[in-house]
Amino acid sequence: MDKKGLTLQGMTSQHAVHILVAILMIGTGVYLTSHYYSTLYPTTLGGSSTLCDVSAFWNCDVATHSPVAAIAGVPIAFFGLLNGIMLLAASIFPNPAMEKTCSAVSKYNAMGTIALLGYSLVALGGLCPVCSLYYVLSWISCFLFIRYGLNEWMPDLKVTAIAAVITIAGGAGFNQYTSTRATKQLTITTQVIDQYKKLADYGDPENASPYRVHSSTENFQDAPIRVSVFSDFQCPFCKMVAEQMPQLARRYEGKINIQYFFYPLDSACNPNVKSAMHEFACSAAMLAACNTKNFASIHDEIFAAQEKLNFETLKAIAEKNGLSECFTKQSTRDAVLTSMNAATKFNLRSTPTIIINGKKIEGSIPNPQFFAIFDEILKK
Repeated sequence: MDKKGLTLQGMTSQHAVHILVAILMIGTGVYLTSHYYSTLYPTTLGGSSTLCDVSAFWNCDVATHSPVAAIAGVPIAFFGLLNGIMLLAASIFPNPAMEKTCSAVSKYNAMGTIALLGYSLVALGGLCPVCSLYYVLSWISCFLFIRYGLNEWMPDLKVTAIAAVITIAGGAGFNQYTSTRATKQLTITTQVIDQYKKLADYGDPENASPYRVHSSTENFQDAPIRVSVFSDFQCPFCKMVAEQMPQLARRYEGKINIQYFFYPLDSACNPNVKSAMHEFACSAAMLAACNTKNFASIHDEIFAAQEKLNFETLKAIAEKNGLSECFTKQSTRDAVLTSMNAATKFNLRSTPTIIINGKKIEGSIPNPQFFAIFDEILKK
């Protein structure tokens, strides 16, 4: 069969599909690159976008916090963005050398996405929805070249050399930008304090939670720094905040109280949630709520198992700690509901939501921002 080329025969239907695929690849690359920086290197007070926080399994942050999210300070999404640009360029400026190169690259890219898919499923226990869209687009691109284009495995050397120069230059630029964002994150103390001061003051929760992460004083109100965390055991950002709390407690020992409020994003126990977004979150909350004395250790154990969290995992934790009856006790369910009701005052929309001395911060923030806020509070 004489294959004349996917991009070399004018605007055929398959060529139009190829252009759409390239544009969508560019879009996913732009979004994932932006999400990477807003999540790991925020420069404003508050968390990053939760657009693709669909469930505990389908969540962009699964990929964003993984070891393969970046290579030498360059977000891996940048390479996906470049691939989309190359495919679009081959459509706008069609020639055999470009098509030959894109055909070869599409195959290697498809194999790479299969490897990333396997890594996400096996090592991370979840999938990034936008990444998954990119995987599908990559496979469509590969199929189009195999079925309609120049089915090549070896790219054109001249085009490859140009692409390599662009990739290296772009990678160097992103590496520098990453360093700049990291530095800026450490030098925005004044802005963070100003933003915090401008937040509405809701006051502390009406009733102190019996679930303490750290206590400097018996009465929650007596500590100069008072932190209330509304959290969900299947929320990736909530796990990050949970891991930050011991660090903050050590740094501000004797001056900080940290209390926990359950807010599972699960319709099984939360009437404000319309679907089982995190299907094991209610069960996890009931297990943690069962015994206030060992709450902190159970809290840590559940978060440690977040990537593989299911009812069997929760059951094993319950049996280990002699809390098997917690999932069915009405008193435990009532305790979780009471904890959730405390969120009404704060018009809670997402987890984690952190209340610092009455002021609400939605999402997670890096430790330097916590330090800036806490140090300012202590000055008063």
